[in-house]
Amino acid sequence: MYTHISLRSIANCYLLFAFLLLQTLTQVTTSAQGIANVENTPANPKNISKYKTASERLSESLLCFEPVNTNASYSITLCADLPDNNNPGKVHVKSETGHVFIILRKWTETDTINSVFGFYPRRPASSLLFKNVRSEILSNNNREYNISLSKKIEEEDFRLVIKTAVELAKRKYNINKYNCYDYAIEIFNSIAGLNKIPIRHIRFPFIFGKGGSPCSLYADLKEMKNNGSVWAPFIQTGVFRAPLSSN
Repeated sequence: MYTHISLRSIANCYLLFAFLLLQTLTQVTTSAQGIANVENTPANPKNISKYKTASERLSESLLCFEPVNTNASYSITLCADLPDNNNPGKVHVKSETGHVFIILRKWTETDTINSVFGFYPRRPASSLLFKNVRSEILSNNNREYNISLSKKIEEEDFRLVIKTAVELAKRKYNINKYNCYDYAIEIFNSIAGLNKIPIRHIRFPFIFGKGGSPCSLYADLKEMKNNGSVWAPFIQTGVFRAPLSSN
């Protein structure tokens, strides 16, 4: 009798766990780090070519900057969109986890070209269930952000940024070990010299594990600005909107 009750209790526990997991997936499937609040982003898998990798598609989209030469000016901007604009330390608000992304810009006296993009899991739900999943690079046109770090760079460094972004797009997405936060910072750090942005993982997204979050980037950049680091003059805080990509 006791064994029967025990087995039934265990079965009930499994059923309850399955129910709670489904509820959680429903609420946070679209909030896995790097995919929350994807504004004006073509995330429909039907629009994604089955024959090209994320790296190949990004490489093609960045051809909009050609030719890269001394006849233009270039910049890179690292952006963080917080889950809660009024609470920079809150890593998750309902289905919102924020996002970290990149803005690349080329301009001349007569023209400006932008590319705004970030790192995502190809299938959001799978990123919550498996460690490493296929990644995708998606547009972040008109995306809101709360803090940014911009650097004007020479054409040689701009080419390095493009090469790094394309190479890193081959990486698998991991919600804790390599998400949009890690991708964007690694691109920026490729041209940061001795003053690289620290990578600091915090408790995210659940009570177990640590991962990169726009909240940790916000805290680090805010500290740099307040402490008068070499990056301080190039850090902006507030509520901004990313430009539209030219490609």
